[in-house]
Amino acid sequence: MINDYSSTAIIAGDERISFAEMLGHVRQFASAAYAPKSKREENQNNLSLSEQENLKPQVKGGRTVIFSENRVGWVYAIFAVWLDEDIAVPVDAMSTVGDVAYILRDCQPERAWVSRATEDVMRRAVSEAGTDTKVMVMEDLETLSPPVTPAPETSGMDRLFVRDEERTALIVYTSGTTGQPKGVMLSFRNMFANVRSVSDEVPIYHNGSRTMVLLPLHHVLPLLGTLVAPMMLGAGIIICPSMAATDIMATLATGEVHLMVGVPRLWVTIYKGIKKKIDASALTRLLFRLCARVGSMRLSRLVFATVHRRLGGHLESCVNGGAALPVEVAAGMKTLGLNLLDGYGMTETAPVISFTRPGDLVPGSVGKAMPSVQVKLVDGELCVKGPNVMQGYYNRPDETAAVMDDDGFLHTGDLARITPDGRIFITGRTKEIIVLSNGKNVNPVDIEQQLEQHADRVKEAGVTADGDRLCAIIVPDELWAQGKTDDELERALKREVIEPYNSQTEPYKRVMAVRLFHGELPRTRMEKLQRYKLAALLASETPKAAVKPADDASNANDDCQLEEYNLIRHYIEEEKRVTVHPTDHLETDLALDSLDKVGLQSYVEQTFGMRLPSERLAAFSSVQQLAEYVSECKTRMEAEHTADWASMLGEDSSHIRLPRSGWGMRAIVAAGRRLSRSYFGLEALGTDNLPAEGPFIIAPNHQSYLDGLFVAACLPREAVNNTFFFAKRDHVRTHFARWMARHNGVIVVDHHTHRESILTLGEALKQRRNVVIFPEGTRTVTGSLGAFKRMFAILASELHVPIVPVVIKGAYAAIPKGRHIPLRRKVTVEFLPPVHPDGKMYDALSDEVRNSILMKIEE
Repeated sequence: MINDYSSTAIIAGDERISFAEMLGHVRQFASAAYAPKSKREENQNNLSLSEQENLKPQVKGGRTVIFSENRVGWVYAIFAVWLDEDIAVPVDAMSTVGDVAYILRDCQPERAWVSRATEDVMRRAVSEAGTDTKVMVMEDLETLSPPVTPAPETSGMDRLFVRDEERTALIVYTSGTTGQPKGVMLSFRNMFANVRSVSDEVPIYHNGSRTMVLLPLHHVLPLLGTLVAPMMLGAGIIICPSMAATDIMATLATGEVHLMVGVPRLWVTIYKGIKKKIDASALTRLLFRLCARVGSMRLSRLVFATVHRRLGGHLESCVNGGAALPVEVAAGMKTLGLNLLDGYGMTETAPVISFTRPGDLVPGSVGKAMPSVQVKLVDGELCVKGPNVMQGYYNRPDETAAVMDDDGFLHTGDLARITPDGRIFITGRTKEIIVLSNGKNVNPVDIEQQLEQHADRVKEAGVTADGDRLCAIIVPDELWAQGKTDDELERALKREVIEPYNSQTEPYKRVMAVRLFHGELPRTRMEKLQRYKLAALLASETPKAAVKPADDASNANDDCQLEEYNLIRHYIEEEKRVTVHPTDHLETDLALDSLDKVGLQSYVEQTFGMRLPSERLAAFSSVQQLAEYVSECKTRMEAEHTADWASMLGEDSSHIRLPRSGWGMRAIVAAGRRLSRSYFGLEALGTDNLPAEGPFIIAPNHQSYLDGLFVAACLPREAVNNTFFFAKRDHVRTHFARWMARHNGVIVVDHHTHRESILTLGEALKQRRNVVIFPEGTRTVTGSLGAFKRMFAILASELHVPIVPVVIKGAYAAIPKGRHIPLRRKVTVEFLPPVHPDGKMYDALSDEVRNSILMKIEE
């Protein structure tokens, strides 16, 4: 707390305001909030303390909006709200009329403090919302001399903070990274827990830690970290005029900044500026590498003393918040001897959950939990409990209950891992996870970070779903982009950024489309990517295929005269229903998946009489390159427009070695049958629909990771030894798992050799063995039936074998995706009457099987 009320509380430009003067201004603001208009127009200095107190109502707890840019009046306003025992509702000064009106309607505030710059927006918002909100302008009181200050022991800072800690202090509206904002109710207890954790429990803040007010105070991180904490400790603040680099450096140069809170982009900018100068000299580059290897803060501060002097010479701690800090920057700042503290939290925790301790920065980690906070993982999601956790969402009990469990743990929505020593690493966000139609979960942040490692080309990237493919919206580096057309930039990004990434990642994580964006991706004021806006951003960008006529030979970009190209183009357009151009990439532009490539491979071989290995096909960066290769290597040219699956599956495949179906399979199925019947009440229906003799394809819907076992357990015992299952290589990774697969009737499908995998399945059917294929490719995420892949229909049609549709019910309720320990729920497996190919087209056959399953599910 404050020992000397004559010491400086606020520095704003040339103005220096003591704690005693600040308290006088706070009382002026507090009185004006409840004064009738006629009283407000009087000189506030003429009001005695008793008159000021009489102006206040008997009932406390009203809501007051603070809608202004950072300024001294903002400080006076929020402390005045608390002095009046009301609830502060800070609002972003950049908000639109509609945004403000939404908040006014939601929390119905009695009063609003504004600046001249925001007054018009507020008055229009009040009119639009239809609320009876009293609008008060900060500048009307900011410059008035404060009344005489009573003795500190009766009117000091304790009057602003010492009260019933369970009272609501703030309603902070979430920034809206995923949609409509909600009002988070934070108590004084929530705030104090944060302050105590970084002052008493871990001494980062102390009474000499003057803090720079830089980030907008409407956000809970700068509000607590750059205003409440230093004021409670009597350290004072210095208000930076803006977030411009010149203002920041000028404020630092005063030498009165001891602690600074920023967001990743700020630290990246500062670090890059320093590093650029270091890289300009061989000596400083050597010294930087030396300091990085030694890892001594004392040595780094000595070597880079000039850097520290440029930052004012008294900067003790640099605090990062709002979003994850790039690992390279975190490590680099540490090498420079800057005490960078990374933190993690959310509005709902006021805001800190974890932070790095001084001298204990581990790049990539957000530190350890606050001493008073408990953390745990539930299915990979970080959950927290402690005195910092919010009271709830204002007027939203259902949404509060949705994020709070019965034990009082808040579900953060963030995926994480926790090391044995308590370090937390955030790995993604559940609401940001992209779920593809094949059920695969993709964390876009991982991809964005890998793309942004190409910092000389990529300024920033946002990954979103475009239909059933991943699309990267890329803002190119301005210097690198100079002198290049958009087409040149796009081709270069695909070749130099996307292709290297795609070549080393799993197929479902590959970026299949690229869009250029000139500007900045939508972010909150705290630098969080507003991911829900990316889809609209993508829709606003005209896709290349939509503006290029396929047959316009005059277009320079479509100028490919090869007849081979025209045949390949025509085939792809018929198969994929897209417009093809010579420069289109098979994956990133045309979205050809593994099965599509097998079809194209077959088409090329049948049409042009040549071998086209799958690894060679993957090497082509454009359709034109493929056509040029075909032109050089072809032995014939026949104008066919379909992949010849019949010829492929008609090849002699007797050399293919099928997995064994031994005692292990029988033992596993027998044990699984007993366990499933006792635990899930597993029931088999319609087994009389299974053909008496093989071969046939069993095609179930896919609800859980135990579906294969459920189906096998419901097959007649004599059919188990004659049935093969297939699994993706991703699910059979260890040597033991592969050995078990080879000896227990499991065909492993490898996306790198998709053709050979199809031939293996075909050989099993030729040998009159049955095959279980899940047409959806992966298990459902929502419980509903997904889209069907065509592979099972191609095999059935070309090898003339029937398909037995299978309906699995109850497995999704027992083991939804993401759950590891099954619930006890009734599971049934029903075999439906066989569907015979009878010359049907692949899509028609697939649709017939899917519809029969869907009708049974919906009964």
